[in-house]
Amino acid sequence: MKNQGEITFPGDLLGVIEEFSPGEGSYEEDGNVRSSTIGKVFYDMINRRSNVLSPKKSLMVTLRKAKYVYGIVNLIKEDVANVDIVSVEEKFITPISGLLHISQISNKRLNSILEAIRVGDIIKAKPLTFSPPISLTIKQKDLGVIFAQCSICGHMMTKLDEEHLKCVYCGNVEQRKVGNYVVRKYAN
Repeated sequence: MKNQGEITFPGDLLGVIEEFSPGEGSYEEDGNVRSSTIGKVFYDMINRRSNVLSPKKSLMVTLRKAKYVYGIVNLIKEDVANVDIVSVEEKFITPISGLLHISQISNKRLNSILEAIRVGDIIKAKPLTFSPPISLTIKQKDLGVIFAQCSICGHMMTKLDEEHLKCVYCGNVEQRKVGNYVVRKYAN
C-alpha cells in the first residue's frame, strides 16, 4: 500500500476494497484498489476512498485560480495566435497550448492580428478556459506583449508609447498591444 502523497503509477496497489473504495484515478480489480493513472495518492479518510490526483488536474486547478500566465507566441494564422504557455503567474510549468483570438486582444478594431503581436513575442495574458488549448485574453491594460524582438534585426525592442516598440539597435518602430510589465520605455 502506498503512503499519502506518494507518487504512483498505473497498476500500483493502493489498498484493498475492505479498507477503501476506488475514487478518482483508481479502480478495483479482484478485491484490490489500484491506480489507473500517474499521480499522487490521496486517501479520503472520511469517505474511505483511494484517489490519485494527476499533475494535469492540479495544473488545471492552478489555472482556474491564476490571475495571469506568460506565453510565447509560436504561430499566427489569420485571426488566431498559438501560444506556448510556459508560466502560471511566477511558476514555470511544462508548456501547454494556448490560443489567442484577435477578438481577445483589444477593444479597438484590428485589421490584422499582426498589429498587436508577432511570432516570438512573450505575452502576459489571462486564461479564459481551463482545458487545452487554453483560450487567452490580453484586453486588460496590464496585459499584452512584455518582450519583443525586432522583426528586421532581431534585437530587443523597448516601449516607445502604449502601442509602439522601438528597436534599440536599428531604430525600427513596430506596432504591438504592449503590456506594462517588462518592456522598458525608450529613452533618447
